[in-house]
Amino acid sequence: SEILAGSGENEREERGPGANEGNSWFFRSGGTKPKTTMSEAQPPAKQRKVDPSVSKEAFLSVFTKLAKDICEDTYVSRQPGYAKKWIDEMQKYNVPKGKLNRGMAVLDGLLTLKPELSEEDVEGANILGWCIEWLQAFFLVADDLMDDSITRRGQPCWYRRPEVGTVACNDSIFLEASIYRILKKYFRTKPYYATLLDLFLETTFQTSTGQLLDLITAPPGVVDLSKYEMKTYNTIVEFKTAYYSFYLPLACAMVLGGVQDEA
Repeated sequence: SEILAGSGENEREERGPGANEGNSWFFRSGGTKPKTTMSEAQPPAKQRKVDPSVSKEAFLSVFTKLAKDICEDTYVSRQPGYAKKWIDEMQKYNVPKGKLNRGMAVLDGLLTLKPELSEEDVEGANILGWCIEWLQAFFLVADDLMDDSITRRGQPCWYRRPEVGTVACNDSIFLEASIYRILKKYFRTKPYYATLLDLFLETTFQTSTGQLLDLITAPPGVVDLSKYEMKTYNTIVEFKTAYYSFYLPLACAMVLGGVQDEA
């Protein structure tokens, strides 16, 4: 049942203006460059157009901020130090160590809709991208426990660590709940906040139905070919993999881009 990240990926893993463009002012102005004020030269940071190409390293820097947000959350801050340390280590172990294709696809999708993005646009896309990666981590921690898996992304599965065991059940729940703390902090005042909540909740429901079908169709260690049909396989791939891997990142991009078509 190694398809939670599905379709060929079982998650044991593993993108300037021309330099001479501005020189024509010299010949048009007789050699005197026009003067500009600071306000004309530098718009406010949130409105400034930026190069939205994002490397994996830049995307990871957003994770650092969001993981800190969770550890400093009002409710988490009331926990003893060893609980805070657990949450910090658990997030770092499970969330950022994949290929990050799903998370980074949000910005790619938004770029298709809005080629010129502000820093605020880029930040919003990357935060939503990490919400998808948190969702992925929630799925994988739970899936490994259900499948009695050994390794994930080149390291022992989280529940396989001696100090973790079945605590991983609660950790998977915590990872999912963290998504909604992040959404609340950064998007609560946006007119599309309810749409984002609905997107993540619906996608989680869809994925859980695919996970159930995978588990009861092919339980670990049990071979029953009478249940194995192409229709069943396609349904597993669609519900367990496709919605959160492909639909969700692009749907998030469409929400940020102002697309309101329900299709």
